[in-house]
Amino acid sequence: MDGVIPAGIFNAFRTNGAPTYYGPNQTPFEADILESGFIFAFVILAISFFVVLPGIRGKERLFVFIRVTVTLFIGGVIMLANLSMEWETAELKNVPTKYKAGENREIHADIKVHIGFRGINITMKGEPEIQLNETINYNEHFDWRWEQGRFGFGIFAGRFNREYREAQFRGLPLPILWIAEYFTFDGEGIRWGRHYRQAGWYSHIMMWLALPLWFLTIILFFVLLKYGAYFLMLTGGVMVIANILWSTIRNFNELEIPLASDHVLKFTYGGAYYVNLITGVLCVLLGAIIYIMDLRFPSVIASFFGVDVLQDEFDDATVEDDASTPKSVKDEPDQNGMEMRGMSSKDKSQAATADDEEEESDDEIYEAPTFAQQPTMMTSIKKQRFTKRVGLQAPRRRPPPPIPGEDPDEDYENVSRPDQVRLNMGYH
Repeated sequence: MDGVIPAGIFNAFRTNGAPTYYGPNQTPFEADILESGFIFAFVILAISFFVVLPGIRGKERLFVFIRVTVTLFIGGVIMLANLSMEWETAELKNVPTKYKAGENREIHADIKVHIGFRGINITMKGEPEIQLNETINYNEHFDWRWEQGRFGFGIFAGRFNREYREAQFRGLPLPILWIAEYFTFDGEGIRWGRHYRQAGWYSHIMMWLALPLWFLTIILFFVLLKYGAYFLMLTGGVMVIANILWSTIRNFNELEIPLASDHVLKFTYGGAYYVNLITGVLCVLLGAIIYIMDLRFPSVIASFFGVDVLQDEFDDATVEDDASTPKSVKDEPDQNGMEMRGMSSKDKSQAATADDEEEESDDEIYEAPTFAQQPTMMTSIKKQRFTKRVGLQAPRRRPPPPIPGEDPDEDYENVSRPDQVRLNMGYH
C-alpha cells in the first residue's frame, strides 16, 4: 500500500521485537577520553599544516615540515606525559591467586599495575577469561588527587583511602584489593602512597610549567632566535626536572608486591617517563644548537626559520651604540630649553661663561667684558649655530644705576595711567 513503510526497516538488530542490542565496546583500559582528545587535537593541527605544504616552494617546504613536526611533537609529549598512567608499570603473567573472600579455589590471571601522577590503574584478566562461572576481566582506577587527608578510611581521609573502602564494599577481587592496600599505609616508614602522591604533585607542576614555556618558545622563534633558543632549553630543562622529582620523591623503599611465592610485582619506569626524559634532553640540545648557529651562521639558521637575518644584528647594534656613547656627548638641556647635542667640553665651558656673564649682579657690571673666541673647527651644524649664538654675541651694555636720593619717593613718578608705576632709574 502507498504510504506504508515495510516493517523490516525497523527490525534491524532486533530479536523478537525487543529494543536494538549493541555489543560491548571493547575499549582498552589505557584509553582515556581526555588524552584521546588531546591526541586528536594535535593530529588535526599537524594535518592542517601538512595540507598547505605543497603550496610552499623549494627547500622551504622541508624546513616547514621539520619545524611543524618537532614543535607539535614537543607539545604533544608535554600534555600526554602529564596525563599518562605509564610513569611506572609492573606486570605478571598467569599468576595463581585467590579470587574472592569465601572462595578457596584459585584462579590464573594476568595482572598489570600502571602508576601516573594522579593515581594507579590495576588490571586483572583471567587466563582463560571465564573461570568459576564468572568473567574475570577487571580494570580499576584509584585516584589520590591531591590531599593526603586524615589517617584511616573515614569521610575526612584522603581520596585514595575512601576509594579503597568503596572497592571493599563492592567486593572486588582479592588481588586488586591487595595491591591497592599497599598505597593506604602511612606510618612506620611505610608510606608508598604518600610518597607517590607527592612525587606526582611536584612533577605535574613542572609539566604544567613546561606548557607555557613551549608556547613562548614558538612565539620567540618568530621574534628573536636567540631568545627562542633560551626558552627551548628552559622548556627541556623543566621537563627533565619533572623526571628528577619523580625519581627522587616517589619512594625511599622500593615497592615490591608479592602475589604468590614466585610471583612478585616489581615496578619499573614506564614509557611516559622515558619519552618525557628523552624529549627534554632533545629540547636542551636543540636549543644549544640553535643558539650556536645563531652566533656562527646567522644567515643559515635565519633561512631555516624563515625570519629576517638582520633582526639579531640590528638589536645588537642598537645596544652597542647606546653603550659606546660617552656621557660628554649625550644630550643635556640648557637653560633656554634647547639641547646641546655633541658639544665638547670647551664649548660647554664657553656657554657656561656666557650664561654667568648674563646673570652678573650690578656690582660687577663695570668689569671689562670678555669675549669668547670662536672655535676654529666645527664638527656639526648644530655646534656652529650654538657657537655663533653664544661666542659672538656682544654682551649687553647698560648705564650704571643712579645714586639713590635721600627721599625714596623721588625715584618714582606716575605715568599716563595711574595704575602703572615706572621706576625712574635715570634712563633718558
